[in-house]
Amino acid sequence: MRPPSLADELLDEVMPEELDWVRLVRSYPKTSLAVAALGGFLLARSRGPALLGAIGSLAAARVTAQFGELLGEDGA
Repeated sequence: MRPPSLADELLDEVMPEELDWVRLVRSYPKTSLAVAALGGFLLARSRGPALLGAIGSLAAARVTAQFGELLGEDGA
């Protein structure tokens, strides 16, 4: 079994525990894709610049951490 991705962890935090979203997506893949696309579109229209800034910051932090690991730096 693969380790949970960032999206899995985020969905687990946002969705109620009794909702098995993995089963729903497997049962209704086209509907799930349509809902995700619509949600992404609406979210991007209302919060696009803020989302791009947050994604850019996250990417920069992860790249910096990866380079630190490659160079053997422990962040201290």
